Amino acid sequence: MGIEDNIQPLSEWLLPIPGEQFGGLLTYLIALVILILAGLVFGFIVSVFRNGPFEAFYAVFGTAVKSVPELLSISPRRVWAMTWLAFQEAIRKKALLVFALFMVVLLFAGWYINPSAEQPVRLYLTFVLTFPKWLVLLLVIALSVFSLPDDIKRRTIYTIYTKPVLPSELFLGRLFGFVGVGTIVLFAMAFVSYLFLMQGFSHKHYVNADQLVQGENETLIGETTETAGHKHAVTIYPNDTAEIDRVHEHRHDVTINENGGPEDKYVLSGPNDMFQARVRHIGSVRFLDRSGKNAAPRGINVGKEWEYFSYIEGGTFSAAVFTFEDLNDGMFAEVVDGDETKEMLPLEFNLSVFRTYKGTITEGIRGNFYFKNPETGERSIAIPFTASEESDLHYIPRTLSNFKANSDKPELDLLEDLATQDGGRLELWIQCAEPGQYFGVAQNTVYVLEDNRSFLLNYVKCYVGIWLQVVLVITFGLVFSTFLNGPVALLASFLSLGYGSIADDVKGLARNVIFNEKTGWYGGGPAEAMVRLYTQKNIMTELEGAIWVDVVKAIDTVFAFMIYAFVNMLPDYSMFDTQGFVVDGYNIPGAVVAEQFITVLGFLVALVAVGYFFLKSKEIAA
Repeated sequence: MGIEDNIQPLSEWLLPIPGEQFGGLLTYLIALVILILAGLVFGFIVSVFRNGPFEAFYAVFGTAVKSVPELLSISPRRVWAMTWLAFQEAIRKKALLVFALFMVVLLFAGWYINPSAEQPVRLYLTFVLTFPKWLVLLLVIALSVFSLPDDIKRRTIYTIYTKPVLPSELFLGRLFGFVGVGTIVLFAMAFVSYLFLMQGFSHKHYVNADQLVQGENETLIGETTETAGHKHAVTIYPNDTAEIDRVHEHRHDVTINENGGPEDKYVLSGPNDMFQARVRHIGSVRFLDRSGKNAAPRGINVGKEWEYFSYIEGGTFSAAVFTFEDLNDGMFAEVVDGDETKEMLPLEFNLSVFRTYKGTITEGIRGNFYFKNPETGERSIAIPFTASEESDLHYIPRTLSNFKANSDKPELDLLEDLATQDGGRLELWIQCAEPGQYFGVAQNTVYVLEDNRSFLLNYVKCYVGIWLQVVLVITFGLVFSTFLNGPVALLASFLSLGYGSIADDVKGLARNVIFNEKTGWYGGGPAEAMVRLYTQKNIMTELEGAIWVDVVKAIDTVFAFMIYAFVNMLPDYSMFDTQGFVVDGYNIPGAVVAEQFITVLGFLVALVAVGYFFLKSKEIAA
């Protein structure tokens, strides 16, 4: 998850929206009902072959009835005993050697990760958030899938089953024990990775006062010494303030020591603004065509395979119009502008550029933007800017010149005049100024920068997401091991983990068919495909016949509904991968963390019950 993802509020994610989504709670209940029915049918079929049709009903019914008091009579003392046993088993299997392997790789990584790269922060963060995750996931998969099959094969589990230990307590004990080992290893890796990250970027520059030269407006300009493969330009102002440009995703603060010599008069701090956790205030976007009319949710398609961006044509009235809600005084930052401190609105652009001719390739594409009140129609003058496919932060003064030169109000306030009074609604219009060139725009690429929070807390939230993946992988591995042997359970765990990376696309495909969106099955589902094969009509030809076409589409919708319920029985691991936020320097919203916890809790409840029934029905002593 990262800048491209649209984050729903927790209430919208959890509850259904008619005509758009089922919601997390309803989807979970549907999947749970289907799982229970499938379990009863599967248990009945297996029992028929073992005991006959008449005894099968009583066996399944009796197991279901007895399971309720057994699950309610779980003893924390016995669960703790099983947990400690599983923990000791993992230690005996040299699980902690994975941390030693991680340390060895980390020692050599410092030789090959180049801190002088153009984007060193992304390079380091990608490494310390990706490598430990996969190392721990491989460890816990190996621990969980081979534990029960090995105990059954060596018959060591017989000793446990002679004691008054319930199958649910055995399952929970293994689960908590392996989760404990995975947590210890992951916590140690996260702590060491953070130290590695901080140490990798620790550097300092120096400024020699004798090497500064006279610049414009009585300023002194020069450069710092070169460290870590880069140097910074320095500007000293007449009022004894200094400014250092941002290079390699960071800058340094300057303290002026009046009593210092040439080499220690200007003291530079360590790097700052390197690790960020920016909070975005995102609006909605609509696009206008080249005549400035016909608003649409998407712009021009220039033929790029990745359709995240929509494009606006340069040199025309084509525009991307962003509407921001709930703007308030707290979003303005106090910025020093020369000798004054002004209230400014931080506005960040992350635009894409599409060129139909090369032009000056080292320069960006010129454009302009202005603000408009959606109710009164008042607008500010256009502000020019240059887009070069890099993050570009603009500080917008609170007071802007009026577009109407002869107006009674030559200055407009962003909140009082350009934003609506009922909800702080403000429109931002972006246009490309160069004919034949295009700006790529998406909803999340332009936003108001509300705040910059703690990077450490953001780092911890990212590792919480990794830890929740560890919990899910262990739980699925244990469930697979209750009815499969070790190698097959290992394969099943890898398949479920691999499916998790594409689960969102599969669920989106089924959801679009259910809600009749254009991005569903192109040409119809399996029923419509059979009809097209029989009638020899391609996917571009509309099917004729109102009644039977509706019946076919209804069958496909039911099939898509079944697929949607089935695919939600396996986790979408992509929702736990929040490293995109951390690498790009954005704060992980609290709603994302809450959704992750609720998802894992729901899976745990269902999987513990499934593991219990498989262990209950398994004839271990046979």
